[in-house]
Amino acid sequence: MNLNKTLEEYKKENIYPFHMPGHKRRIAKNEYSIDMTEVEGVDDLHDPEGAIAEDQDRIKNLYGSDESYILVGGSTVGNLAAIYASTKEGDTIIIPRNAHKSVYNAAMLRHLKIEYLYPEIDEYGIYNPCSLDEVKYAIEKYNPAAMVIISPTYEGRLADIHSIADLCHENNVILIVDQAHGAHLGFDEHFPGSAVEYADITIQSLHKTLPALTQTALLHKKGNNVDSRRIRAALDIFETSSPSYVLMNSVSDCVDILENSTALFTEYVENLHNFRTFCGELNHIKLLVDNIDKMDMGKLILSTKTTNITGTMLAKILREKYKIETEMASFAYVIAMTSIMDSKEGFERLKKALKEIDQGLNAGNIDIPYKSLIPKRKMEIFEAKSGEEKLVDLKESVGEISATMVCLYPPGAPIVVPGEEITKEALEVIAAAKSEGIHVTGVNEDSISVVN
Repeated sequence: MNLNKTLEEYKKENIYPFHMPGHKRRIAKNEYSIDMTEVEGVDDLHDPEGAIAEDQDRIKNLYGSDESYILVGGSTVGNLAAIYASTKEGDTIIIPRNAHKSVYNAAMLRHLKIEYLYPEIDEYGIYNPCSLDEVKYAIEKYNPAAMVIISPTYEGRLADIHSIADLCHENNVILIVDQAHGAHLGFDEHFPGSAVEYADITIQSLHKTLPALTQTALLHKKGNNVDSRRIRAALDIFETSSPSYVLMNSVSDCVDILENSTALFTEYVENLHNFRTFCGELNHIKLLVDNIDKMDMGKLILSTKTTNITGTMLAKILREKYKIETEMASFAYVIAMTSIMDSKEGFERLKKALKEIDQGLNAGNIDIPYKSLIPKRKMEIFEAKSGEEKLVDLKESVGEISATMVCLYPPGAPIVVPGEEITKEALEVIAAAKSEGIHVTGVNEDSISVVN
């Protein structure tokens, strides 16, 4: 069955989306009627002077940046362009170990030396945000040209961006914040944590948490530490030369909504508060919560750690029995992503499902094989990717130098990075993930590409 028919059949199943994109399929438009190219009167993303320039000014005013750029290649394009524009070949960049693969790819393309922050992984197998102390130690040790921070993390945890930015700027370090999951932050007091005011460059995916089509994103610049000409030049390299007017119009629509979003956020917060109250009544499934200034309350992290089912089992039950699709499932938790477009009926549907599932569970203790892996680096990523490669059996790969990036996806944070020695511990995590049905990228069935 082709993709067109597959999507049509999927629509008929009436599956509720507690996952991205943030529009939750509640906006209907005829995209074909506005799909066009750079003809007279509709402006050009790569040299905007008319409507696109006006929308970028609207975005700048909404988010409080000095400059904002519309992206139609997702936050991936933003990360690539930000790192390329902020560094030169041979520079050192500091990134969190759980950075998105696009951050690694940007460092590889720019021939950068990578040093890592190793945020703690908690008892549920979730990365904490980078701390100020970790950042301070890394800056003093490595003297980097730039630093990447993730805030919020994939699971919604917020770093102290204000303090981190002050520290970076005191040490002449350019701060890039991958805020792919935080385009909605700052539009309501219950959603603090926007990095735009503090970071030199902030990248946000509109499509993840706001009503915009997949691939739509923003790059914001603040201050004068990065030359705007370098940003525009980098976007010319990494952004398609045929940007979709359907996607750009979706950004414009999203901005219209954000300019009049107070009532939507009020209803959204009410739904989330009600859901939190409900989860307090469950006996086994636990909603992980934190202080408002430390976590995006829109990310619902449903833990099964103290039950007799894994996160992947919970996701499967929700999908197959209750027609609810979640964003991601791991060993001991499920992520349900929400947005201002979620309906009250959607929340009620999830409540009903969780109540019934919880009643059938018993106490337990789910093992978390995922842990912080300290890599044995043998060469930089760009060095590992510049030579010959060969395939070897996974079971026989211990001690080999990886030529590929192995990730648990989503979110795409790596277990093994090119240039690192493959360890027994890494293979154990890969095996545990595959046995649990978690998608592993970078391995070819039971083999892996290594440096020849």
